[in-house]
Order: sequence, then structure tokens, then C-alpha cells
Amino acid sequence: MAGTTSSTPTGGASGGHGASSSSHSKDQAFFAARQIAIEKHMRYFAAGMCGLLAVFVVYHWTRRLCVKLERSKTLGPVSRPFVAGTRLTRNLLVRKIPGFKSAGHALLVAAYVAINLAISFTNVDAKSMGALGHRFGWVTLGNMIIVVFLALKNTPLSFLTAYSYERLNCLHQIAGCTMFILMVLHAALYTAYFNGQGRLVSIYAEYDRIAGIVAGFAFLSVVFAAVVLRRYWYELFYVMHISSWIIGVIAVGFHQPDFGHKILIVTILAAAMWATDRIIRAARVLYYSANNEVTLHPLPDGGTKVVLKKAPALTKPGKHCFIWIPAIRKFETHPFTVHRSEPVEFTVKARDGFTRDLHQYALAHPGATLRASVDGPYGTFPDPMEFDKIVLIAGGGGATFTFGLAMNILERMDESTPKNVVFIWAVKKHENLSWFREQLDLLRTHAHSPNVNVDLYVTRAPISSTSPADSSSSSSSSSSSSSNNNDNGGFDTDSPPLSPTKEEDNATDDAEKPRAAPSSRDIEKDPIETHSGYDTTTTSSNNQVGVVAVEEVGHPVQTGRPDVAALIRGAVSTTPATQRVLVAACGPSALMDLVRDTTARVISADGPGVEVHLEQFGW
Repeated sequence: MAGTTSSTPTGGASGGHGASSSSHSKDQAFFAARQIAIEKHMRYFAAGMCGLLAVFVVYHWTRRLCVKLERSKTLGPVSRPFVAGTRLTRNLLVRKIPGFKSAGHALLVAAYVAINLAISFTNVDAKSMGALGHRFGWVTLGNMIIVVFLALKNTPLSFLTAYSYERLNCLHQIAGCTMFILMVLHAALYTAYFNGQGRLVSIYAEYDRIAGIVAGFAFLSVVFAAVVLRRYWYELFYVMHISSWIIGVIAVGFHQPDFGHKILIVTILAAAMWATDRIIRAARVLYYSANNEVTLHPLPDGGTKVVLKKAPALTKPGKHCFIWIPAIRKFETHPFTVHRSEPVEFTVKARDGFTRDLHQYALAHPGATLRASVDGPYGTFPDPMEFDKIVLIAGGGGATFTFGLAMNILERMDESTPKNVVFIWAVKKHENLSWFREQLDLLRTHAHSPNVNVDLYVTRAPISSTSPADSSSSSSSSSSSSSNNNDNGGFDTDSPPLSPTKEEDNATDDAEKPRAAPSSRDIEKDPIETHSGYDTTTTSSNNQVGVVAVEEVGHPVQTGRPDVAALIRGAVSTTPATQRVLVAACGPSALMDLVRDTTARVISADGPGVEVHLEQFGW
């Protein structure tokens, strides 16, 4: 990205051969000194980014160590002061603040921006457009590595920090926007510099400068596709996003092809990281395509149950896999959450594109078996067996994740490790309850079902005259088990629904992943999110909650919206201080904000250990 043209005018050739040689020597010395200086600053940039990563790694493993020490009979009292300090810190950092998912998120972004500003403006001639353009070009290159690293599906951060790729996507977007802004500044400043010297036409006629222009427009297409197209036409967004990125990286290589300047080395590193991730994913799909197939079963209200014959290793409920069904889409894979492991099952809500065609095929051919393959599993979440009480909260299709986690717990629970499970699920329509009929039956009939408390809510179910149904409008940023699912799963809001976006079909091997549930929206889409919110003041009594016996699901169903905040506070307050509570939720963004804030406020130094996990695309 960074040009090698001097930002300082040198002497002309009119002074004769000796003057020309002297000027050339000065230019070489200037470029050599500038190269040494910029490499030093980029090492500082790398150190700063590694430092941010180290903070997360150290914090994650320190917390794990503290939890083990706290539960130790001998070392528990010694670790108590440190545990109290970390809890008070989390009480503040987990809370949502305007414009960010949490205060911790805001601090991280602030630190990232500060590092970029420091590297961009430290020890540089701010009066020289050429010098500033050169610096911005190098910082753009450094951010390109960050963008690629945060986009990797097979990221080492899932082990080092327990943050899987879908939870890093918001940082990928921030880094991408930062890189684009720096690139625009780099191009604008160098253009102004060359124009001031009267060399603009001749300089931009050179092939390496033309390659830089191509790279600029390619990255502009990447950003345009991400900001605009993905909201309306995901298929076109994905093709443009990936193809423009490839063109941009190649063009950067031709823009600065000299290995001596180190720019080409960095570019090759970024390309190699991206290609390696793609090769790993393609190899998995190829490996698991042998003798593999799925069976499709249509469900009411646009649902489809997908049963996979051969699952990848380490697959367990709560994680998600990318499924490839060539009969539906030849060149696309789509992520869905596993909610049963033997056999592996997924539940998909029909919207547009792939999920719509999948449901239509299931309706036309119920019980059909199709050739398929899978890539995964992906996703990270706290091990529920490390907690004494687990509160699972879902809205609509977000139950794909919470049912998966509930099945995970029941499969592993025994008499020596009893767990107290609180399962809360709200949907709009009664028909949606039948999607997980087998799982609901298992929660009722399992040997450990006395330890499971199931609360079901239907906000638009017909009820008696004393308990009128709640029919308020819903917002559109819900989790579901398909792309573009705008159902809020019973957590209605006062905001009007957004128009459904185009489905996140991939033209290669990525697709839909939800913000709220990894069973639906594409991870790389980061679907439209409304912030009008779930009414945090609404209680069950305000919504005239009634109880209706529903024989089909085997559990009593309440009408209206649950008072989620009160349920969380009650679950934590009834837990002894020596135990731990996990609050895991999946659903519309307003619900996620409510769960995050409520859980953060109940984290106390003298109470039980409380952990919150939001299966929410972005953070």
C-alpha cells in the first residue's frame, strides 16, 4: 500500500553528473532511513495488538484458575479477595452501554483505535502529505492482517480466549472499517502530494500505481457490499465481498511487489491465513461427504427438521455446523445449531433462499433422504457441568441453542453431578412448540427431569376472556433457525417489523448465521438489528399472563411475556453463595440486552458465582 516515492523534494539534475549522483544518494539514504523507521513502528503496532490479545488470554485463564481455587476447600478462602475483585469488575464490564454490546467491548474498541492513532501520528512529519500518506499505507497493511485473523472460522482464539469466530465478527467489522478509512487517507494524501508536484498523471500511469487504484476500488466494493448489499441481497453481497477481497489482496501485492520493502511479505501472510482456513473447511466437507446424507421432515409454521446421518467428531448439542446439501444448493453451506447429538438434528425456520427451498422440498418429499456433508463443529460456550444452576432463556428459534444445551446437560448428568435447570422459552404461536416436541418430552420424562423446571410462554395464543392474548408488534432482529428470521419469538416490542432481508446464501461455502442463534443467520452478515428493545418494565401481571394446559407438549403453557429480569434475579437469589449459576440466552437483541444487564447487576462479591453467555452474533 505505501508508496516509495520521497515525501521531500530532492535536488534536480541540472547541477551536472555530480549533483545528480549526490541527489540520488540522498534519496537512497532517505528511503532507507524511512524504511527502518516504519518497520520499527509496525513492530510497535504488532506488539500493541498482541498485547490486547494477551489481556484476553490471561484474563480467561486467570478466571478459570480462580474458579478452581474458589471451589477448593483448602485454597478457597485465600482466593476469595481476588475473586471478589474480578466479580465487581465484571459487574461493570458486562453491562451494555449505548453504541456497544458492553462496557468491556467499548474499552477494547477504544484501545484498538488508540493504538492505530498512536502508530499513525507518532514520529511523522504531519506537515508532509507524502509522509502521512506513507504512514497511513503501512497502518492499513497492518490492519489487513487483523481483518483476516478475525475472520478465520478456525481461529486459535476459540481455545485461547473461549471466543469463537461468530463472537469476534463485530471486531472483524470494526477492523475492516478502520482499514478502509486508513486506505482512503493513504490514497487521498498521496494523490494530493503528487498533484502538488505536477506528477499526478505520470505517476498514476505506472503499473504499480494502477494496481493500487484497483486495490482501492476492490476494498470499496468489499465495504459497500457489507454495509449496503447484505441487508437486501445476501447472495450478491457474499459473492462481491469475497471476490472483491481476493482481487484487493492480489492488487496490493502488485502495488508493492518488492520483497525488500516487506509489504509483499505481509500481503502474502494475509493471503496465506485466509487460504489455509478455506482449505481446512473444504477438506472437512470433502471428508464428511463420504456416505453421508440428511433426512428432511417438515414441521408446522415453516419449520424443517434435518437429521444428519454422519456427524463430525466432537459434535455436541449447543454447537453449530455448516451443512452442505447439493440438491438444494450446490455451492453453499449453511450453519445450524445442533440440538440433539444421537442422531444429530437441526431445526430450520423457513425464510428466503436456502431455508425456503429446503422447507418446500421437505413438504413435497417428507422423509426424503439427500446427499449431504458438514463442516464443523464451531462455537464456544461455558461447560454447563461446571455450574450448579443453569438458567436457559430463549425467544422463538433461539430455543435451538437452549434445547441443545439442555440436551447436553441431560446426556452428561448423573447422580453424582445433579444440576438445577431452569428452562424458559417464549414463542409467538402455539404451533412453534411442536418443533421441539421430542425435546420437551425428554425434559418431562428424563430420569433427571425433577431437576428441570420448564416455563413455556405463547404471546399470541388464544386464551380465556380473563387472560386476553398479547398481540403487540414485534421487532425484527430475532434469532431463529433460519436466515432472515424476523420473529422475536414471543418477546414482542413496540417497534414495527423491518422488511425481511434477503437470505444469506453463499456462493461458495459460507452462509446464514444468526446474531441471536447460530442456527440461522450467516455469521458474516451480522443481520439488521433494531434497538427499540424488549420492554424491561413489562411483567407477567402487566401482560395478563394466564396458564393453559397443552396436552401436545406435556407442559403447562403460559400466555403473555415472561418477566425475564425477575426470573433471573430469583434464580440467582435462591442459589447459595458457595455455588455457581450460568445464565445462557438466545433470542432477539432486546432480550439479549435485558439478560446481559440483569445478569451483570446480580454479580456480587458475596453472592454465588454468576456467568452469562449470550448466543448472539457479534459479541
